[in-house]
Amino acid sequence: MGILKHAGDHMQMMGEMMRQTDIDVSKAGGPSGDAFLRGSIVRCLFCKHGDECRSWLAEGHEHSEPPAFCRNAGRFESFREAL
Repeated sequence: MGILKHAGDHMQMMGEMMRQTDIDVSKAGGPSGDAFLRGSIVRCLFCKHGDECRSWLAEGHEHSEPPAFCRNAGRFESFREAL
């Protein structure tokens, strides 16, 4: 898989993961929201659970906690608590 395809796939999955788990970066705003998003992107890009993630997202887990295998699960929880 080419690097651009890999990055695009992971960005799409991360966006959907954030949507399904109710993470709205715009609530943080400014530099803190940007920093949160950059860090989350990097963690997602290096994740080895793409197939599990695609399956989990396809099942539809609206308003759910992220799955344990998600490299951003802890970040998302910290973000939610900080708001």
